[in-house]
Amino acid sequence: MEILFPTKCLSCDAVISSDANFCKNCWPKLQFIKSPHCKICSHPFEINFQEQENYICANCLKKPPFFDKTIAIYRYNPTIGKAIGRFKYGDQTFLAKKFAKILLLKAHDEIANCDIICAVALHRSKLRKRKFNQALLLAKNLQSKKLIFDLLIRTKNQKSQVKLTQKQRLKNIKKAFLLNPKYQNLIKNKHIILVDDVITTSSTANSCAKELKKYGAKKITILTIAKTIF
Repeated sequence: MEILFPTKCLSCDAVISSDANFCKNCWPKLQFIKSPHCKICSHPFEINFQEQENYICANCLKKPPFFDKTIAIYRYNPTIGKAIGRFKYGDQTFLAKKFAKILLLKAHDEIANCDIICAVALHRSKLRKRKFNQALLLAKNLQSKKLIFDLLIRTKNQKSQVKLTQKQRLKNIKKAFLLNPKYQNLIKNKHIILVDDVITTSSTANSCAKELKKYGAKKITILTIAKTIF
């Protein structure tokens, strides 16, 4: 099977060993988010602290988000961006399993101890065009027994967030998500993991978390492959 279908680098398609994800050229270009970082949004600090788990960044102190914790693997850069782009826009859905394995290694305890796993929802018109929700595919490969695939409903088919400023993103995403009415009595006092492929300003994740907290969710953890660091 390896001869016929060799394992390839997630970013550049170079042939690699079956137990690897990136080639020797792409691996050094990856930037991992490491401690110390903000315990809420995962934004890395440039200086070291003796206690690395209890610090909160200025943005989260000034305006606390509705989610409680973020677990992000990589800083978003062209190398990881190309890999995510192939998964998200290149119909290479098999990459969901590979990315999910990376997320599982980082967030094993959080996944084991959560009550519910869900994904950032796509609007039905965008889902018809793309044919799949990349965040939902990631979530499905984490722990399918805890997954509620339709927990959130996207009510607005807003324009892409990619080229918008933070202020524009907040306005664009406002009231874009609703909790599925059939789960309104299920999420109270629950720890929910919300999965997305990339976090930029956290406006989408925060909008989802706000809706979940509205109905009594106790803790919201954001789980993502990459986070953009400004």
